[in-house]
Amino acid sequence: MPHTKDELFILRLYEAAAASGDMEESFDKYAIGEKAKINPKAVDAICKLLVQANFIKKRGEEQVYLTKHGENLALGLLAEN
Repeated sequence: MPHTKDELFILRLYEAAAASGDMEESFDKYAIGEKAKINPKAVDAICKLLVQANFIKKRGEEQVYLTKHGENLALGLLAEN
């Protein structure tokens, strides 16, 4: 099933966090967007919505990390596949 850009962003952020071994590790939102093939302007819009929905939190202007809520969403999306 194809994922929305928001879901792809969460999945790429989850993959990066899982690979780092620290689920609260923060990553550059534009680098994550690039992995999900999302342009920077769309990354800004998506991140704003994901912060409001409590799926991610910001550290500074460009760093983001998954909340527990976001981690659960990513696991749910992965379980669908």
